[in-house]
Amino acid sequence: MHQEDLHYHRLLRSYEETRARHLREQKQRREQVYEELPSLAELDRQIAEASVSAARAALDGDTRALEQLAESNRLLASRRQDILLSAGYPADILELTYTCPDCRDTGFIGQQKCHCFKQALTFALSETSTLSHLLEKENFDTFSFSYYDDMTADSQLQLTPRENMYKIVADAKQFIEEFDTVCRSFLIYGNTGVGKTFLTNCIAKALLDTAHHVVYMTSHALFETFEAHRFDHTEYPENASLYDYIFHCDLLIIDDLGTELSNAFTNSMLYTCINERQLHQKATIISTNLSLEQLRDRYSERIFSRITGNYTLWKLIGKDIRVLKRMEYFSSIP
Repeated sequence: MHQEDLHYHRLLRSYEETRARHLREQKQRREQVYEELPSLAELDRQIAEASVSAARAALDGDTRALEQLAESNRLLASRRQDILLSAGYPADILELTYTCPDCRDTGFIGQQKCHCFKQALTFALSETSTLSHLLEKENFDTFSFSYYDDMTADSQLQLTPRENMYKIVADAKQFIEEFDTVCRSFLIYGNTGVGKTFLTNCIAKALLDTAHHVVYMTSHALFETFEAHRFDHTEYPENASLYDYIFHCDLLIIDDLGTELSNAFTNSMLYTCINERQLHQKATIISTNLSLEQLRDRYSERIFSRITGNYTLWKLIGKDIRVLKRMEYFSSIP
């Protein structure tokens, strides 16, 4: 069985386990609530019996049976809700819950894969899976401006590092808010340790939380995937899927551009990736330690032109946050 098939079947099993877990949780809630509210248990028994009686009557030709059942259930449902609310429970406490309400934890809407299934499969095939646990720590809720100096203005930007970061984070949040209506792409550049990857993680987390399809890859892994698709796609079909996701996901994040081995093939594929995603109105975020001059010198003029002409440029400035955090740690030791 190919790797993608293994991931596919594992995902299907995980959806079955999720549905089973929600059913167990619903049963536990029902037992707890019924024990505390016997009148509710009796009411639900009456609703069930009335439904069975109405179904039998309808089969016997009573055309008004289902109509009467609907009216009866409406009144009983109202009483049911009053009992729950009076006891301090939410009205839907006994309803079955879903991790993904869109597909009801089946992974499919009709015959099509649900967005949650596509994202889960992408997680399994790409570095997004290794990123998922990190996003619980690196997101806008944990973002701190305190590591950015607010005293010394950058001569080029005419802003302090903190002022610059306030501006960029505000723009990032606007990008997220308008994601479904406005297509934008970004180049995030600056020295090592100034928060480029943390910022991309914040954006990824926000969009993943709103059910968007995000693929995160380092530049090295990106070009490895391109190479594998070029030479091995018939033997390893999982590469074909990941290759397709790279071009068609809602947001592609390419981290650390410039750390890969640069040659004619990587340049050609980078241009193809940037160009195709732009043509299909798909957002891309590229982060790099390279300056604009180094980016121009390392890649072709048409790549540099595509990025600088069509991407919003975010230059991050400031001190190496990793160094600052280490200094904080050592200074806290007695």
